[in-house]
Amino acid sequence: MWGDSKFRALSALPPCGQGLWLYLLTNVNTSPIPGLFRAGRAAIAEELGWSLEAFDKAFQEAFNQGMVKADFISRVVWIPNAIKHNRPESPNVVISWGKEIDLIPECTLKDEAIATLYDHMQLIDSESDKPEKRSYSTAFEKAFGKALGKPFGKSIPNQEQEQEQEQEQEQEDDSSGHGSATPPGGQSQSEGDKPEPKKTYPDEFELVWSIYPKRAGGNSKSDAFKAWNARIRDGTAAEEIYSGVERYAAFVKFEGNLNTQYVKQAKTFFGPGMHFSEPWAIQQAPGTRDPNQISEPDKTIPSGFKG
Repeated sequence: MWGDSKFRALSALPPCGQGLWLYLLTNVNTSPIPGLFRAGRAAIAEELGWSLEAFDKAFQEAFNQGMVKADFISRVVWIPNAIKHNRPESPNVVISWGKEIDLIPECTLKDEAIATLYDHMQLIDSESDKPEKRSYSTAFEKAFGKALGKPFGKSIPNQEQEQEQEQEQEQEDDSSGHGSATPPGGQSQSEGDKPEPKKTYPDEFELVWSIYPKRAGGNSKSDAFKAWNARIRDGTAAEEIYSGVERYAAFVKFEGNLNTQYVKQAKTFFGPGMHFSEPWAIQQAPGTRDPNQISEPDKTIPSGFKG
């Protein structure tokens, strides 16, 4: 539809949440896997003829409604409820998804999508009265187990521990500007309850937490510490993680994503994916100095200068 000449000749959609939603459901990037596809933030905005600012505002509307999630650093878009309205017609269709999953970049959001799809396959099987037809989850394990390169049933539980749970995290009691410290709905502590002792963390973690970029929505400090501590136990140096956060914070600021949902949750950043080990290099504009490099001194001698 979006490539049809007659359709493109019509007046363009103005930037809005409904217009973006229609695009997400029908764009050329959609894959056979319901709701999961690869697309970049700038590419979608360009396709719609919107500015990045207008796109971000429209996307935020859909995101706030729980209709869509995205990891625009990995360029992955996920529509969680798509599978409810577009169920596979047969287990063979599920098996065919295995050829598509490798085209989706590895990220926490991809893991979340796989877990959600698998749960739905089990739901379809549970609705069948005939045991011989309860094969959707088996087909899914066959297709996605091969794609992941290890038994599916063993990989998902561990991955789920590091997945983003946006709605739950928005009610975390962590402070430091990374999450909400106010009980939901203005609830107050009952008189008979004793206040829980304040959690204390190692100085090395507190230092990393203090420079981690702020994000919109939840960002559990306790979950971040668990992930950070797991990497330390694995042998990762605290200095390496700190340096990675410094690079990421500079990258987020340069991209203009500070205080948005595009900032990764800290527990994901410190998770098994070890995002802190990535370069997070800032892409220089053509003809400008590379901000990742130290400036070289200007050795030219001004005209008319006499030594």
